[in-house]
Amino acid sequence: MFGLFKSKPAAGLSSTVAPEVGTPLKRETAFTTAPTALPPAAYNRCKPVGVFGDPPNATFRPTAIDGESSTGFLVAAHGRRPPLALVNRLTDKPTFEIWQMQPGAEQTFAKQLPVSLTPEQSTWHSFVLAEAACLPGDQMVLGVSHRAPTPRKSLFLYDLATQRVTSLGPIEPDTSKGLPFRLFETWPVAANAALVLFHTEQLRLKAEVYVQKYDRLMLFSDRYPQGLEVLKLGLDDGNVRRWAMAGKTLWLDTVDLRTNATFVWSLDLSKVI
Repeated sequence: MFGLFKSKPAAGLSSTVAPEVGTPLKRETAFTTAPTALPPAAYNRCKPVGVFGDPPNATFRPTAIDGESSTGFLVAAHGRRPPLALVNRLTDKPTFEIWQMQPGAEQTFAKQLPVSLTPEQSTWHSFVLAEAACLPGDQMVLGVSHRAPTPRKSLFLYDLATQRVTSLGPIEPDTSKGLPFRLFETWPVAANAALVLFHTEQLRLKAEVYVQKYDRLMLFSDRYPQGLEVLKLGLDDGNVRRWAMAGKTLWLDTVDLRTNATFVWSLDLSKVI
């Protein structure tokens, strides 16, 4: 009967490499000393802005001012697609809007576009755009904070030309580096390829101290426009503290704060980049 009171062993939090990568995650003894300089991100047409006033009469400035403005992102025109603006509306029920802007006049609003993220959106009390970044293939990754009714964070892929939205699922902010907490990071790994790092499933270590069970790395490129999750890094192999590219090899410096164990890993991405 005493066995009823024995605690169960903690489930393992191991890592998974996408089959397309073709090589396993490799343990290293030291971090690379010859990182490759990151290439210019040819796909980056996004810039954060402060939004003063309400669309369609709002104006944009390079930075927001607390108490005087909201936040948003301007996306430059590309091909036949006109410029766009993604604007947070800080009303009693905060939301964000997407607007098509006049070609050649990014300060002039032309037409509001629908924001349809997920069928559950109708039950949300509010939703705002916390972070956003441009990706290859004329796409954006959107980090959305919403109340349903408790506060949650979710990640979405937004096709700028078709307005199609794909949910990448619930995420957890990275609290390891202090404020402001980041929802994701984007890393250019080639002129038209980017890695997105985000985190899922928190684990509480003690009061107000959390770690992520998984760090997720997705590759976006012309070859993988919808994203390829090249690595799902389990906490048993640490959370990412530092990263670098050496040629087409990804290097990761990680720590498992449950034990303060540190690791260095490499992953050859030459078959997918």
